[in-house]
Amino acid sequence: MLSSIESGEYMFKYVLFDFDGTLIDTNDLITRSLTETARKFLNIDLSKQDVKAILGMTLEEQMKYMSQTMWQQMLAYYKEFYKSNHDMMIKEFPGIRHMLHSLKAHGCKTAIVSSKGRNGIKRGLEYLQLEGYIDVVISAYDVKNCKPHPEPALKALELLEGQSDPALMVGDSPYDILCAKNSGISSVLVGWSIFPKAEILRLNPDFVAKTPEDLVKIVLGK
Repeated sequence: MLSSIESGEYMFKYVLFDFDGTLIDTNDLITRSLTETARKFLNIDLSKQDVKAILGMTLEEQMKYMSQTMWQQMLAYYKEFYKSNHDMMIKEFPGIRHMLHSLKAHGCKTAIVSSKGRNGIKRGLEYLQLEGYIDVVISAYDVKNCKPHPEPALKALELLEGQSDPALMVGDSPYDILCAKNSGISSVLVGWSIFPKAEILRLNPDFVAKTPEDLVKIVLGK
């Protein structure tokens, strides 16, 4: 008997995921790393709005946004703080593992498309034992232009050999939705985003998945 993929019943064969805040709950770790860095070097306490204003940028862009003169020292401190607290503070979003298992069981190809460094992605996947569900990883250092530029998504599709097939970009930030639009592929906003949802909804994502289970239904066209 043909699987749903083989029989053409699926809606999206290639699924591209953002990493932080989408697959892995690093929200507390990133927020703490940013606030501790700003406190140490700038003697300021970042508000929630301050943090949200720079989430989704590359780490270098975040540090330069906060200080044009001390960003290199801040970058080094952030990395060390993040690394030291990584295993204590990251966690899986509920339902993510089952969602990934379901997609792979239906023959979907998956990629991570992130503005994060490759080592950070690799460590998170390995620590939570999710690496087996991901076929391709595109990090900030694998492209010249990070999201919202289309290059990361298009490179992922090239490596997956899925340029001409239905593809979906799944993320929690405006950068993810814009990357999908700029790449000519469909987009999903996840319901567990910490970004202001009204702001992202104004970008008209193609779908909103309140739960990982909803995402499976979207991918399979149910």
